[in-house]
Amino acid sequence: MKKDRILKKGGILKYLWRHKVLYLMLIPMILYFLVFNYYPMLGLQIAFKDWNPWLGIWGSPWATNALGELDLFSHFRTLFEDPQFWQKFWNTIRISLLKTIFSFSLPIVVVILLNELTSLKFKKAVQTVSYLPHFISWVIIAGILFSMAAADSAFQNFLASIFGREIYFFSDDRLFLFILVLSDIWKGLGWGTIIYLAALASIPAEMYEAAAIDGANRWQKTFFITLPGMMPAITIRLIFELSGLTNAGFDQVFNLYNSAVFGMGDILETWLFRLGVVGGRYDISTALGLFNSLIALVLTVIANKMIKVFGGSGIW
Repeated sequence: MKKDRILKKGGILKYLWRHKVLYLMLIPMILYFLVFNYYPMLGLQIAFKDWNPWLGIWGSPWATNALGELDLFSHFRTLFEDPQFWQKFWNTIRISLLKTIFSFSLPIVVVILLNELTSLKFKKAVQTVSYLPHFISWVIIAGILFSMAAADSAFQNFLASIFGREIYFFSDDRLFLFILVLSDIWKGLGWGTIIYLAALASIPAEMYEAAAIDGANRWQKTFFITLPGMMPAITIRLIFELSGLTNAGFDQVFNLYNSAVFGMGDILETWLFRLGVVGGRYDISTALGLFNSLIALVLTVIANKMIKVFGGSGIW
């Protein structure tokens, strides 16, 4: 083996010294991950401490219960016993599932339709137009939606001419969910097609030519060539979608929601923001963030295993 030959010629240290320039180039990357990715993880201990800003992370005492006894999981127990937590949790799951169902499946349909276009110019124009919303921030999109939904706006007058009354999307829970899903589709549809278009580019054109010679129609080409060729990309994206079920999109919800739609629109991330940043409860908010991360890890493992069981290729 190559490794054994290296060791016989002088050992691993000699090998490292011979390629020292390449390994020195890794130092900035290693330092970056240590400083910005691994060192901040030490702050997770706040979830197990009674946070005191004057004492800092290391000086704050470990969490105790009402009797003054050591109880490292008291903040987690406080979370799980709070009815608001479960309301925000199910709100998050509901919104994430709706986004996963529509925002995950529609880009696949769009890519298949784009693949059937014969005009290259028209295909590129559609791709360019569909990509643009991705680069617009949720702050701007929220401003546009608020202006459209305002009373006596042109859009409201149009709705009134059809339904006989104005429809206020930001004062009704169910209509707010509709706006969340629809705006998420509009913003991410074009960008979500990129990975699938790259997968289609790897499918040899000879396969379509051979299928045409065998008498296959467009539907048969789609089901037996296009979809199987896209399947590795679909499975990887599905794993990431399922692993993010506890992440319903803070930027979008925070810029669009209000107290009138808290019943179904308030999610764990916005609640965490109000607890930690606004309320100063860093110990509780850190426990909530750690819970979210653990759920995401478990969902990633389960989704990866399920994909492999059904014959797909996971991310490891």
